[in-house]
Amino acid sequence: MSFTIRKFNDAERLGDKLKALRKELNFTLSDMARLTKINRKYLRLLEDNLFEKLPDPVYTRNFVKIYLRVLGANEAYYLNLFEQERGTCDFTDHSRMPRERARAIRFLVASRYVKIALFVLAAVSVMFYLGGQVRTIVTPPALYVFEPTDGFVTKQAAVIVTGSVKEDATVTVNGTKVLLDKEGAFEMEVALERGLNVIKIESVKRYSKTHTEYRRVILEQDRTITLAPRVDN
Repeated sequence: MSFTIRKFNDAERLGDKLKALRKELNFTLSDMARLTKINRKYLRLLEDNLFEKLPDPVYTRNFVKIYLRVLGANEAYYLNLFEQERGTCDFTDHSRMPRERARAIRFLVASRYVKIALFVLAAVSVMFYLGGQVRTIVTPPALYVFEPTDGFVTKQAAVIVTGSVKEDATVTVNGTKVLLDKEGAFEMEVALERGLNVIKIESVKRYSKTHTEYRRVILEQDRTITLAPRVDN
């Protein structure tokens, strides 16, 4: 518990002197809050000599010390002046409740919250960026097969597979790598067997998944049976 003894006089008080020191160095109250890490509200109360609205003397005394160190002033002189003006005696008694301990969060300045918010925002931005890069790497390249169409029927023993792929990718047709031109187009002849043929076209980039397309081609050919002439003995 603390009791405050107010002294009424017309002399310049501690808060006025601190304010004068601050202004001589061209520091704003916001500058002091940033440099001392003390809430701007408490600095304002200190300069206005409103000690009764400040936290317990043990905390306010530390405020004054930090304030003076930033300004490079004589700590002993101003702390003695603080003791005289504050006129506070602190004591605890077994029959009374102990003084409530001031919470640290009361002394946090707004700049700390801003720094935390900026840090969180930067971390989230980096996570989104890295996630986008990973998706770009693992996403299979777009593959377009122009010919043949799925279900194509032919009487020819071979079919030409044509198409194109975007980005720097590798293309295989039935497991055989095909060459790409500068535009990413490709062309390859595939031999067919009689009946249903399934042609597998794949495109892949380094570290990416594989893009697969299938084309079913039917080869229709007449069976020709040649009978040798019968020879009688």
